[in-house]
Amino acid sequence: MNEEKRIILDKIDTLLTKRTAELLEELPDVHEVSDGIIIRFFGEWDNCEDDNAIKYKIIENKDDPDESTVFFYIPKGATFDLNGRYHIGCINCLNGSIEFTSNNETKFLESYSKMCFDSDDVKGIAYENSYLIVTSNKKQWFKATLEHQENLGGI
Repeated sequence: MNEEKRIILDKIDTLLTKRTAELLEELPDVHEVSDGIIIRFFGEWDNCEDDNAIKYKIIENKDDPDESTVFFYIPKGATFDLNGRYHIGCINCLNGSIEFTSNNETKFLESYSKMCFDSDDVKGIAYENSYLIVTSNKKQWFKATLEHQENLGGI
């Protein structure tokens, strides 16, 4: 009888260990920021069409429907090339380090800084996990950019 109990207990232990590992994988990653902690949880976020590791969330402006504001998470090593698919007005980097190339000019953006492009020709690579807020005015978007966004369901 003791051997049967040991076999059952071993099976229970194995199942508990497996389920615990599965549950831990579902927890969000935690990123420490110089003045606090950001917890990444992308349950309701959208994935970038080129790279599923890049996450974004559209922030709706109730007062000005022509303003486009998007909150991005771009992981370390991720690259992107907007190539007429999205217009970037200004970018605020909340945390991270990222390189942008626009109109053959390369710029670096780091935590707590902002730069403006007013372009839909923007490429980049993240050197650290980066959190960005990107704003633009839809009235300044090119026709191809507007059409692309409407086909996706719109920003």
